[in-house]
Amino acid sequence: MPVMTFPRPIITLLTDFGEADAYVGIMKGVMLGILPEVQFVDISHQVTPQDVQQAALILSTAYSYFPAHTVHLVVVDPGVGGQRHPIVLDTPHGRFVAPDNGVLTYVRLLEPSSKPFVLDKPCFWRTSPSHTFHGRDIFSPVAAHLASGVSPREMGSPLEQINMLPLRPLEVTPTAIRGEVIRVDRFGNAMTNIMRLSWVSEHELELQPLSVVPGLEAPLRIDARQTRVTCSWHTLDRIYRTYSEVAIGQALALVGSNGELEIAVNRGSASSALALKAGDPVTLHLLS
Repeated sequence: MPVMTFPRPIITLLTDFGEADAYVGIMKGVMLGILPEVQFVDISHQVTPQDVQQAALILSTAYSYFPAHTVHLVVVDPGVGGQRHPIVLDTPHGRFVAPDNGVLTYVRLLEPSSKPFVLDKPCFWRTSPSHTFHGRDIFSPVAAHLASGVSPREMGSPLEQINMLPLRPLEVTPTAIRGEVIRVDRFGNAMTNIMRLSWVSEHELELQPLSVVPGLEAPLRIDARQTRVTCSWHTLDRIYRTYSEVAIGQALALVGSNGELEIAVNRGSASSALALKAGDPVTLHLLS
């Protein structure tokens, strides 16, 4: 008779706690006490403190690479102890435990069949939870119980909606696509909300409609050689495939690893060299 095997439980962690304090280790200790066989994966603990938007974007680029039984624990929680609720979002591509402060915005939009639950069953929390460390006392034990096989419906009540971050739509015309910088990574590369770009030939790109950042109703073909990108007071001709296609120190526009229009400097920092930051306008001009 064949032996039944089950996947090892996985919990990812995404926080703004950094590495200097014991917060992350404490949360892992709580979860190991409930589920000793769990495998942890640290997505990042270097989110800018209290930057919910940054955490939401990082999560949206990472979660799809994990097995569907993964539990994703997100603790970027500037409203801890306030009116926001702790929630679970159940999706076909994983379960997400987080504060209801908008940090799950992009996952919710990318997973339209997802089902949210408010965590209102204290029997799955630590006794007498702190007002300031829900990561330890609510989110961690809930994540461990989920990874052990407890269903979200056992741990909370269904929600109709969750809190969503405000999203600025793309402005699309026959000659231009206008968006903005939404994140700067640690290399100084500026990522924009002109997303879902893919190469379909040596010089041709296709931009797919994306519900996360609306503004485009049908796929758009783009000749990368017939483009110009303006950001702040800088102008960059065409879209490249790789950083090394331009000289060291030269700025360029290219398609990032997650399909977004990216502004970079070969072996340098676009954020520093071009003075770019989140919120700066970016326009992709479509030249005839």
